[in-house]
Amino acid sequence: MDKALLSPPDGQTMWTEEHRDWTKVKYDSLEDGTAFPKQFMWGVATASHQIEGGNTNNWSAFEPRSKSKQLSGEACDHWNRRTEDIGLITDLGVSHYRFSIEWSRIVPQEGQWNEQAAQWYSDLVDELLANGIQPMATLHHFTQPIWWEEKGGFEREENLHHWIDFSKRMFALLSDRVKWWCTINEPAVFTTMGYVLGEFPPGVRSFKRAKAVAMNMMRAHATCYQTLKGMENGESCEIGLVKNINLFDPYRRWNPLHWLQARVLDGMFNRCWINGVRTGRFKPPSALRAKRVPGLKNSSDFIGVNYYTHLLATPFMPTKVEIDPLIRPWEQRTDFRYPMYAEGLRRAFEMVKGLGLPIIVTENGVADDDDDMRPEHIRRHLQITAEAIADGLDVRGFYHWSLMDNFEWAEGYDQRFGLYHVDFETKQRTLKESGATYASIVKSHRTPQVVIMAGGLGTRLGEVTERIPKSLVEVNGKPILSHILDWAQRQGCLNALVLTGHLGEQFDGFTHPGMVVNFHQEPTPLGTGGALWNARSLLEDRFILLWGDDLHPIDYHSLLKTHEKAGAPLTMTVTTKHEQMNLKHAEGRLEAYNKTTQTSDLNGYESGTSVVEKSVVLEHGKEGVWSWEETVYPALSGKAAVHLDQTAFWDMGTPERLALLETFLKESTL
Repeated sequence: MDKALLSPPDGQTMWTEEHRDWTKVKYDSLEDGTAFPKQFMWGVATASHQIEGGNTNNWSAFEPRSKSKQLSGEACDHWNRRTEDIGLITDLGVSHYRFSIEWSRIVPQEGQWNEQAAQWYSDLVDELLANGIQPMATLHHFTQPIWWEEKGGFEREENLHHWIDFSKRMFALLSDRVKWWCTINEPAVFTTMGYVLGEFPPGVRSFKRAKAVAMNMMRAHATCYQTLKGMENGESCEIGLVKNINLFDPYRRWNPLHWLQARVLDGMFNRCWINGVRTGRFKPPSALRAKRVPGLKNSSDFIGVNYYTHLLATPFMPTKVEIDPLIRPWEQRTDFRYPMYAEGLRRAFEMVKGLGLPIIVTENGVADDDDDMRPEHIRRHLQITAEAIADGLDVRGFYHWSLMDNFEWAEGYDQRFGLYHVDFETKQRTLKESGATYASIVKSHRTPQVVIMAGGLGTRLGEVTERIPKSLVEVNGKPILSHILDWAQRQGCLNALVLTGHLGEQFDGFTHPGMVVNFHQEPTPLGTGGALWNARSLLEDRFILLWGDDLHPIDYHSLLKTHEKAGAPLTMTVTTKHEQMNLKHAEGRLEAYNKTTQTSDLNGYESGTSVVEKSVVLEHGKEGVWSWEETVYPALSGKAAVHLDQTAFWDMGTPERLALLETFLKESTL
């Protein structure tokens, strides 16, 4: 497929439609890691029925009557390949994963509760967290038990308590570890496709039934939100509705009938749902007036936005999909037949910003079997997202749809959305070019591994460190190591390596929620250099070096920028506000380092946080006992870069300094 896009002249708009000449857009900020804030949620998304395999629900029952008539069957066999698939997520470098909980597995018959199935999702959450990935759980993603469907599902208000009960039990099971929750995914799509177009179960065409379903889905969402917020952990969790934004534009821009149809469809598919959450009064599609829904107003802590395209309206074909190149030569068609229209994502943000809620892109992707369009699709949509954030919109995260190719509902296996290609015969997963593109952008914005030196004896602390490692000494209610990891995590780091020695076995079982923390113990005291050499196989190509008895709350990203700009093998943080000096620097470079002998020409003090290329360890390392500071720093004089930062650092190496750190943490807002 030709990636060149025929576009209107640069800056020209098509009435309400913006269309850019993307050949002139530079993606420098995506590639150098400056486009997004450090706490941005980088994610991928899936849905249970599409990947798990072996489900028996309303969708499996409907599949023989679907448009493709394909059966989901084993799907991606994710139910049996969970650990492997978490590895795929980890390899992408993302920080978040959105999945759905299959209600039909957990409650296969009315009144039955499958503890093993519920435990599977609990284990999934534990594995994600152990790999530094924050889970986002969706409670309803198009599928539901057959027994509930036979009762009328969302058509009957008296059925809603079944789903609420299921949601309560899963929330009670997981909310101590899952912070992010989606109540219902795309209620407008569920209603339209199942009850207006008849392409989703139950496969009917009835505006009357659609109206009832729409109203009850909003009742269910409102009740679910209010119920969960009132439970244990409810106030600490973020709970929201996920809305698919399909933009509607006139197929022929000059035709007033096309314009009218676009406005009508926009009102039915988008505006009425958004206004319902904003006002608490919901007017279902085709209804004459809005009704108050108890608890609906302010029933979201965030709004999830699923965005794919704009649909082109005509009076007789509401969602025109075949793009006439003579009428719209600038449109680029996906395998799903709709256009790739990244500019519309900004319009979707503008549509929901009146809710006053944080925005999360909970799905964005493209059907592209050959993967020749997806890399550019990713770049464009991330560029639009970054621009929106720069303009002040509160966009917190971006979840690519999907992690892997899967069963694409009515389309069966004919449409591929994954960053990983799936061979549906062998179930083999293979990273696509688009997956590498997304991973590269994500990793450019992620903080490198932190390596924490925690092997010292801590003799200056006296009896305390005779029985406990210095890094596990509690300060303000928790170990100093936890405070260090807290700050690293706030800086976007999800991977830590702790080098232990003295009493290293006491670190067994230590965890830090949301981070991968590995420990490596030296067999005998090796010094700071020997400890790094001993752990060389566990070091990433670039890492941030910290000391396990220091809290140094500096901006890692500013330090990393200095390092990148300098192109140095090592960049150390230096302060000029210290009672002692141990180095000389000039014009951003280390000129001399002397830890033991103070001279009058020294003008800085190494304050404990450095960025290090692994190649430095490999070049200067050796077996045995040796000092990192006294070996590497002098050797890199003239080569190492200096990052000047006056942020105070807190050394707990003596009882007096420990007391100062205790006071600081009690008074600090870190």
